[in-house]
Amino acid sequence: MIAKRCIYRGEIVGSECRCNNYRDMMHPPMLPLTFCESCLFRREPDFFAQTEFLQLAKQHRGEYTPQPRACGGCGTFIVRSEAVQFCWPYWHGGACGDELRFSIRSVETNYRGAAKITIVGDRPEWFRGHVIPCPRISADNANRPFRDMLNKMWTMATHPEIDTDFVWMMDDVYLLRPVTWDDLDVPRAWRWWPSKGNSWQRRKTNTMAALAARGKTQHDYATHLPHTVERAKLRELFDVYRLRENTMLWEVLYGNEYRSRPWGTRPFFARLTSARSVQEIERAAGGASVVNHYAECWTPAMRQFLADRLPTPASGETIDSGYQPQFRKKARATRKPVKRRPAVPFSEYMQQRANAGK
Repeated sequence: MIAKRCIYRGEIVGSECRCNNYRDMMHPPMLPLTFCESCLFRREPDFFAQTEFLQLAKQHRGEYTPQPRACGGCGTFIVRSEAVQFCWPYWHGGACGDELRFSIRSVETNYRGAAKITIVGDRPEWFRGHVIPCPRISADNANRPFRDMLNKMWTMATHPEIDTDFVWMMDDVYLLRPVTWDDLDVPRAWRWWPSKGNSWQRRKTNTMAALAARGKTQHDYATHLPHTVERAKLRELFDVYRLRENTMLWEVLYGNEYRSRPWGTRPFFARLTSARSVQEIERAAGGASVVNHYAECWTPAMRQFLADRLPTPASGETIDSGYQPQFRKKARATRKPVKRRPAVPFSEYMQQRANAGK
């Protein structure tokens, strides 16, 4: 077996690399520049994967604990003196239930500093706080879901009730640990792989092509994390990329236009991709500061988990007077039987029966 040199330790042999196992390695997988000749993992290391693996390994060993940034070693956390506006684009008809309730609670509970809550779109029946009305665009508009989001982002970029700097949120994103503006301002992205598998991926591919044409990076900032936004820069994007006509992903454009080299998302962020029990959600969320979930993960267990972690009602939240939380209906356990065409024509079938009765 041919040995290769690792940048973090000396020679490694085949028994230590990914073609067999790596239990004896002193660092996580994916960190070596190359593996043994029998491995398929011989590409150059990925910056995002390296960062995530290092942070997770140090956190597992107790060498690193995620926490808000400290101020110059003085032991105090940086808290903005002015209140920060958190904005949610929201269409009530597209919500699975009252995820927005717990998203708002999470900000008021875990953001270190004063927070102003603003909903751009529909007003939920249980919310009496600040709402900027922005009806959903008409059904005859092509790319309706994407155009509706861009329409709400245009409102945020131009409306006088939106602050110069704000934080963009989604209704299924929750802050589960204390965070500061600096934590949310850290650029975090995934590595992008070209794909046209669905409409979302096709829009992302078009967005990356537009960035490449301008000589920009193509990091995937569509991570379902909160984004800090400067209103003037957001407004500029609509002019540079003609977003009033072109349908692209604004957060991918914004990140690659205005942010520095990004970090990976873990362990700061965790995403739940399947329905789980309350105990399983606790384990999956782990030590993450921000959690997001797929639509099918909105279950009674998920709501119970959030209610236990975020029991204090938000300032604009009204008492539940007859409100019943809703959940998406599950798909059929078994498919409906399909009516098949008979093997022979009906006349021939009747003739066969007649012959059988003779």
